[in-house]
Amino acid sequence: MRWGVLDRLLGEPGAFFEQCRQGRPHVFTPPCLPQEVPTLRELTGALGGALMRTPYVELLRDGELVPAGEFGAAAGCADGPQEGFADPERIMHLLAEGATLLLPRLGRWNASVGALTALLSQDLGRETEAFCFATTVGSRGPDVHRDGADVLVVQLAGRKEWTVYEAEAPADGTRGPGPVPSPGAPVLHTVIGAGDVLYVPRAAPHTASGDDGLSVHLALAIGDTTGDRVDGPPSRPMEDGQLLCLARELMQRARTRVDASAPAGSLARAGGALPCSPGRIPVNRPDAG
Repeated sequence: MRWGVLDRLLGEPGAFFEQCRQGRPHVFTPPCLPQEVPTLRELTGALGGALMRTPYVELLRDGELVPAGEFGAAAGCADGPQEGFADPERIMHLLAEGATLLLPRLGRWNASVGALTALLSQDLGRETEAFCFATTVGSRGPDVHRDGADVLVVQLAGRKEWTVYEAEAPADGTRGPGPVPSPGAPVLHTVIGAGDVLYVPRAAPHTASGDDGLSVHLALAIGDTTGDRVDGPPSRPMEDGQLLCLARELMQRARTRVDASAPAGSLARAGGALPCSPGRIPVNRPDAG
């Protein structure tokens, strides 16, 4: 089977789907990255273009958002000065102090990344969003945490050290994002360089830190088609706890539908008495407006 962009991004899509099924992290080294992947020059040029502003540029420090006033500046607009425009000099100063630069939902304003996420969504049958992170050497990103999506990490510049732990299987069947203070055993400890692609399975706790100068990576978050449960490609088997939770939810939905279709439920929806005979059923028409 031919893929729109997965072949070019990973080099071996078959291995990717196998790692998805097993819920195991993996590093891919494609011959070259797709042309839709942005260059560092392109991203720094956007930051220096005087138009970038919150919420499409953010900084994190010690796991908290940096107030926009610390890295933004006012710019003259038709309605007067507007706050929150990115100031490259302030951003580089904060990066040097250990902050992390975040460009959320990059595909919404960058045409190349928009094409990349659209092609991935088409290949995988799932919505895909792109986020860009930049850190300096020795700076750590968030503490050990899990994401609510499968993630492909595309290293754009520099090097980054990653530790990925065994994926969790919460008893309630959900795999939402959040901190993981006590992760299990590490299953992958690696350093990736420019051009490498790291797959981090959904719910797998992980942490990362810059390893060489300015480290920049693109995180492609592959969402679900049905909320918090893995239900379509890429897929993996559900654990017993997840299956039990899903079965309970389906049974509750069935009970709700049965109750709604009972005579009393139908009467409540109709908002009045049932007709006396089949030949006297009123017809509800939409309003002309």
